[in-house]
Amino acid sequence: MAQKGTGKTLEKLKNSVNDKKYYEAHQMYRTVARRYNKQEKYSNSIKLLHDGAVSLMEHKQSGSGSDLANYMMDTYILASLPVDEKALDRVIDILDLYPSTEVGRRSFLSKTFSWTQKYGDYSEGDPELHNYVGAMFYQEGQFSLAEEHLLVGTDDSATLLGELSYSWAQQDSNNGNGIYLARVVLQQLAMKSIRHATLTFNSFLKVANLSAQSEASFQYSPAGNTVQVSIYDDSWLNFSQLMLLTVQRDGAALFNQLKSTYGPMYLHQKGFDELIDDIGAAFFNIQKPKKQGNIMQDLMNSLFSGGGSPSGNAPRQLSGSPALGLD
Repeated sequence: MAQKGTGKTLEKLKNSVNDKKYYEAHQMYRTVARRYNKQEKYSNSIKLLHDGAVSLMEHKQSGSGSDLANYMMDTYILASLPVDEKALDRVIDILDLYPSTEVGRRSFLSKTFSWTQKYGDYSEGDPELHNYVGAMFYQEGQFSLAEEHLLVGTDDSATLLGELSYSWAQQDSNNGNGIYLARVVLQQLAMKSIRHATLTFNSFLKVANLSAQSEASFQYSPAGNTVQVSIYDDSWLNFSQLMLLTVQRDGAALFNQLKSTYGPMYLHQKGFDELIDDIGAAFFNIQKPKKQGNIMQDLMNSLFSGGGSPSGNAPRQLSGSPALGLD
């Protein structure tokens, strides 16, 4: 009987929307949902609010639709709703209809990720949702926001980050392409995600369509097989590649050699030295220098505050490729 009653209510409210009685419908959606919540009939409330948000947004009433969407997320949290495919699909339904200019979208996203962090399996929030939101921001040209979400997303996110890094670099005439790739790869390695760093690196090479200037030999271990490594005319690109290779072997000495060789380049970029220290600690148990504050958080705040260049100031691009010095 409850489901039948809910169905009749939905039909009545949809008719109000179709009749362009938007204010009346909006208020009724809220009133009925509030009553359901007081009765702890959260599934009924969620169904109602989802339907209302979608219906109003489809009729270009994004402000009213956004209000119901945010109320739906409040109800998710009130109901301690587990993160599952059905619950996430409702979120995606609404995000598909959200105008990028609607101010309520920011609050909706904040509540959504808070819900996935609290009731899901991932401390940073659901990776599939991060991938969707990151791709959404990328399509809108909001590269900084896109990068923030894609860094904690899926394999597809890592691949898209390679494309994003190249696209972002094309907007910056003062610096080479490689620095945009390097800051992503280094962050991924600082999070111990070799797989994602490799996917991003390869994706960047593919979209940039770069040709190697030469090759050099690299061994993953003193007794291991030798592989040929491409050398590019972008020092940042070579640095990223060598760091990727180094963390995959017992290479603390080589890691320190990379720091020495490329230090004059990366030390001019805010936050890069902290990332290198994080990588050394993560892969080679090299103790980090004692510093104040949360290093990774400070860097993320710097990276995602917007602006055209990775560090806020125009990074210095050094030409040529330093000697590899590989054994």
